[in-house]
Amino acid sequence: MNNEVSVNKLLLLPNPYGHYKARLGFLKSVPTLALGLILSCAFESQAASDAFGSFERKLATFDPGGRYLTKPLERRLPGLSINGSYFLWADSLVSGQEGIGFRDRDFSTVQAQSVFELELNYRLSPGMEITSINHFLYDSVYDIEDADGLYADRVDEAFQKYDDFNRIARELYFSYRTAKLDMVLGKQQIAWGKMDGQFIDLINSMDLRESVQLEASDYELRRLPMWMANMTYYFEDVSLNVLWIPDFEANLNPGYGAPWSSPLLPPGDANASINEPLLNNRSNAAGDRVLQTQRPDWQHFSDHQFAARIDVANGALTWGLVYYYAFERDPVQNISGRFTDATGDHLIIEPEHERLHHFGITSDYAWVMSGVPGIGALPVVFRAEALYTKDAHFTDFFGMAAARAGLMSSGVSKHDTVRGALAFEFAMPANVTAIFQPSFYYTFDWRRGLGAGFGGAIGDRWNFIPVIFVERPVRATRDRLKLNVTLSPYFSGPDRGYQGSKTKLVASYEFSQYIKGSFIYTDYSGGNNDDLFGQYHKYDNVGIEFQYEF
Repeated sequence: MNNEVSVNKLLLLPNPYGHYKARLGFLKSVPTLALGLILSCAFESQAASDAFGSFERKLATFDPGGRYLTKPLERRLPGLSINGSYFLWADSLVSGQEGIGFRDRDFSTVQAQSVFELELNYRLSPGMEITSINHFLYDSVYDIEDADGLYADRVDEAFQKYDDFNRIARELYFSYRTAKLDMVLGKQQIAWGKMDGQFIDLINSMDLRESVQLEASDYELRRLPMWMANMTYYFEDVSLNVLWIPDFEANLNPGYGAPWSSPLLPPGDANASINEPLLNNRSNAAGDRVLQTQRPDWQHFSDHQFAARIDVANGALTWGLVYYYAFERDPVQNISGRFTDATGDHLIIEPEHERLHHFGITSDYAWVMSGVPGIGALPVVFRAEALYTKDAHFTDFFGMAAARAGLMSSGVSKHDTVRGALAFEFAMPANVTAIFQPSFYYTFDWRRGLGAGFGGAIGDRWNFIPVIFVERPVRATRDRLKLNVTLSPYFSGPDRGYQGSKTKLVASYEFSQYIKGSFIYTDYSGGNNDDLFGQYHKYDNVGIEFQYEF
């Protein structure tokens, strides 16, 4: 690799002797006025360079939030520390505004979110703290786009802004930490997994408003925190983490009128946008009656959730076991009866969050490969995560058809599922990072006619996604400019085969220790119109991300 870089640099260098001769000939042939203009441009270029350098130095210390908010408050209140962030996420389609599937895609902007985060930590005594993390979100896409296809804010105002305590008070907890014991009580999020995608990272539900556009780098802001008791005890080489969770949060899915609502979701926007029972989840596209969703109640101990994790360290190897007794994040659509009206026979559906048992494993191992041709020593980190879920609930479309025909059927089928991933992370020369992560999803006893279920494959018996990530910093910018690409092809079987690919190109620049920005291009290609990625083949988009931390 080093030899290749040296050869490439030599190929790009001009011939010194030839360049010198050409320059002498040129200077002899130009008038004095031209030479003066050249020297003038050189001085102006130097002045511009000095001006940019001055601007860059000012930008490096630009921190109004820290200067005028956090530092004055911290000086007045010993024991208080304050951190804040402002995020701007904006994405726009590049493939026109024509409709696709059931969606009236008459908009170009799919996201224009501003998120302000304020974190306050107050130290009561050594090892004891109170933490409050607050979020203020506003997505202006519903205001700047005069579009018939954007009305999700009428269904749930959280799509446009956070205006209630549950959303604004994102995390609020008391922590007590010693060398042997960590105890955290209150509203919080737990990040157990480390993979691109969620495997053992299953404690918190998710804000999935971005659907397939959601990235692992956004999980920290998209998890839905819950009230819980979180305790970890550290033995010599073993740690035990136990969670008691009286609270419950369901996933926030991109339903009707959201930018990333699936084109496969009937009915069309012209009908859905004026169908109040549909938007309020009292009916569905088939005209069935949907009863109130049965949610877990924190006042009943039998509705609480519990989890435990044990981790063992053995030199460079760590491994762990996970168990989670939890509820389905999305309600199960149980059929409880039938009725007839002027439009025909319909079903009565009683949604309910059902219990699940999750069993997981995780492992990490780091080593250095020596004698790699062209590289030499190559640091490598290997990770593995897998989750087995007992009796996940799947919508059974054949069962629903049987119920419509008058036969006894709940329209739901139970199946065990497993999902897992391996990740190989390589620290290449020139600070290049490369990750290869093959991911796998499988549904046991699968049959045609099943919808999606927790942890299982989507639209088929198995799914396989070999994720590839490569990032390289630009040395000329002192590694402040970084370029990366993520490739996520999606395969499944035995029916569908290739379901399309997602490609993400990112150029990120660190303007200062406080300010970062990114330019992003996301492409969806391949697959059929009813495949996971294939349905979004007209959702290619460009975006910018801006982050200011103080």
